[in-house]
Amino acid sequence: MSLSLPFQYRLRILSNFIISNMSRIPVFRAAGQLVKVRFLMLLSLFSLIGATVGGVSIARNYGLAPGDGGVLKPLPQRIALAAVVSSLGVAFAGGMWLYGKLYVASIDYDDREQKLYLNTVEFFGTKQHVIEFSNILGSNEHEGKLDLTDFNPSSISVNAPWKSVHKTGWKFPLIIDRQGEIINQELFEKL
Repeated sequence: MSLSLPFQYRLRILSNFIISNMSRIPVFRAAGQLVKVRFLMLLSLFSLIGATVGGVSIARNYGLAPGDGGVLKPLPQRIALAAVVSSLGVAFAGGMWLYGKLYVASIDYDDREQKLYLNTVEFFGTKQHVIEFSNILGSNEHEGKLDLTDFNPSSISVNAPWKSVHKTGWKFPLIIDRQGEIINQELFEKL
């Protein structure tokens, strides 16, 4: 009894996939920090929707409320204020979109091929980038500390260390959250 060609083909693809993944060494996982980033990305989408609805409402109704005088404000004034309100949502969503494209969710290293497999965050899901290890130009460590308790003891204090990794051909560096799980310290330090 012989196996059908499509089944043999699928079996070969599966075995190649398993073998290629066996040579991958996990280096980094964002873990719980990724949940926070995804929450902020979702919040930015809701903010975009809310700011857009608010901007449209301002453009249509600004000035009609009794506190505003009960008379519709001039169209240029309504459009200007609506544009400011809507642009806040656009800026937040656009900023989170860019941040997600640069925020590293996970890193794996393929020892045989000398390649990094980086997953960055998208609004829905992740995107994998396969990068030659030689294309990493260098990195910088950042403390990520902000302490305002000197000015006001009930104020905030932030400790969010991160690493920026520069890659050939990319305008902005990748962002690696140092509060994530570093699985292979030796390979992580080579970045």
